[in-house]
Amino acid sequence: MKMRSTSLLTLLGLTWSALVGPAQAEEPPSESISPDAPRAVYHGFMRPPGMGEQYNTWADASGPDVGEAAVDPKRLPSRVDNSARPEFPPIYKQRYGTCGQYTAAATMFTYEMNVLNGTKADTDERRFPATFSWNMMNRAEKTGSEAYHGWEVAKHVGLPTIKAYGTVEWEKVGAWPNGYNIWRDAMNHRVAGYRYTPAQTVEQLNEARGWLYDRNRPDADAPAVGGLLALDGRMGELKKVTVTIPDGQHEAGKDIWTRWGPTGYGHGITCAGYDDNVGYDVNGDGQITNDLDINGDGAVTLADWERGAYIVVNSWGGKWSGDGKIYLLYSAMIDPTWKRGNYLGRVEVVNHTPRLTLRLKLACDDRTGLRMTVGIAGDPEADAPEHTFKPEAFNGWPIFRKSNAGHVPMAGPDDDTPLEVGVDLTPLLESLGEDADGRGKVFLSLSRADGSDATGMLHEAAVRAYGENGQPVKETPITIGGSGTFGEKTLRVDTVIAHLP
Repeated sequence: MKMRSTSLLTLLGLTWSALVGPAQAEEPPSESISPDAPRAVYHGFMRPPGMGEQYNTWADASGPDVGEAAVDPKRLPSRVDNSARPEFPPIYKQRYGTCGQYTAAATMFTYEMNVLNGTKADTDERRFPATFSWNMMNRAEKTGSEAYHGWEVAKHVGLPTIKAYGTVEWEKVGAWPNGYNIWRDAMNHRVAGYRYTPAQTVEQLNEARGWLYDRNRPDADAPAVGGLLALDGRMGELKKVTVTIPDGQHEAGKDIWTRWGPTGYGHGITCAGYDDNVGYDVNGDGQITNDLDINGDGAVTLADWERGAYIVVNSWGGKWSGDGKIYLLYSAMIDPTWKRGNYLGRVEVVNHTPRLTLRLKLACDDRTGLRMTVGIAGDPEADAPEHTFKPEAFNGWPIFRKSNAGHVPMAGPDDDTPLEVGVDLTPLLESLGEDADGRGKVFLSLSRADGSDATGMLHEAAVRAYGENGQPVKETPITIGGSGTFGEKTLRVDTVIAHLP
């Protein structure tokens, strides 16, 4: 989806410093891309299965793709902690399976939006919730989610601020917000693109450190502002991998993960920075080294490093591990038993100003079975649309396949309340091109999926036009006629728009 926007690259990368003292990378920057260089990769947990293998998650981003920026690690400081920046939100305490959205939405999206807009994450007007995106596709259950679920929701729908949404985490699992203004607020805040890269070589680590420091885009005339990275940790048997840095060592008394938990399910967490001087004597030989083959595989690689760690922010509350944060050895990212943990995710966010929207108040007893098609024609006398689209949220989120909206009413489990929602029609408006003369026709079709028994009713419908600054210009009601019901029979309504923006 292309948007009129201001965008900010949120790049993924991996970076190193080897050390005693500030780290210096072993490999100099090169114009050629070596086999160990950072690169874009895709596995099942990195993009929606319904989009196919050719889906490029970075296609609408404006920043350089993975591996395009040369990294000079000598310019990097030995420590970066973006969680101390004013754009970083509070450390939250999650419930249920919301960890992926605390990482993707409540933390990373909030941070990036504030960096983009030059604001602080100090009010609910500048923070974003975890459960708006989570409840969109969690099947209305307490299941977990991937970071990409939230980023795709932000691509297609947007994310509302906590002020508009009401809370960072709704208590009712599977609930969708009732109110056009909430959905309209979400349209302003979008994701342009996201990527994942591996974190298993020094060269890949070098890009990550550079991303965390200044997004690998040094600017002598501006202060460095780094990005964040998404991690997927394995949290089983944490006592086996959690140690405390001994007295006399750098950051003594702080906790550190020496590797991922040996068992258990994945857990979404946020990488906010790094410290090249943090270390731990993993093999117990009385020294902390990066130049010995401590795993006995016949080679010295990043997997052998005992010094250098990421700064990880968890969503288990501000008191967990003392301050809600923990160190994670660089070498812990290389784990053949937990391949999900070998990668880091980045995101680019964008501001968007809708020009044409649809305001609907409707009920449906199975929102996954709902099917909605919206169309537009430049000729107000047209009998059929020239361009159509099917909003993901109101078609069962087909890009997520099984991780869908849940077989529950529109408002959520056991709630038959008609829901007032908003749909951004700006892409449809733009499809008319520059020849549009300010008049046109909008078409709306409501039905149910094949094999579904879903039924519903459209109570209200209107089209809203907005100016370039986002101020409302005109609302045009859509006459529904009849009972407004749909299900076995398709409901079709339309209206002429006299003032297309």
